[in-house]
Amino acid sequence: MNNDDIVEKNGSLMELMKGRILSSYRWQEDIIKPFSKEMNISTETFEKILMRRLDMSSLEAIQPRVESSRFSCILDKIHSDLQICWLTDVMELISNEEADAIKDKIAKEVIDGMSYEDAIMDGKKELIDYLMR
Repeated sequence: MNNDDIVEKNGSLMELMKGRILSSYRWQEDIIKPFSKEMNISTETFEKILMRRLDMSSLEAIQPRVESSRFSCILDKIHSDLQICWLTDVMELISNEEADAIKDKIAKEVIDGMSYEDAIMDGKKELIDYLMR
């Protein structure tokens, strides 16, 4: 067996191991399907991207990092969707603490299973009610 055969065999084995990680239920539900949907690409395309761009140790470390960053990413999205920067920084209609409380409530609802769209709609209503006081 020459070096090229060994490299090819190791590459195939590595690809098989990566494929097993990516096809696991948790990876599919927590990472592959949501990110594919968000990027508007097929799950197969997103899997190919991950296979090509990440090594084994990176793949193994991604899922816990995605889980731990989920809440903060949702907060950032809520901040943008509710245009909190305008209400706090530009118009100074609500304080940062009040904005954080509203965003935390919405993010917890999403983490607990409410659809993001429904939680944002409720959050908008709550924000308007707060501003009308």
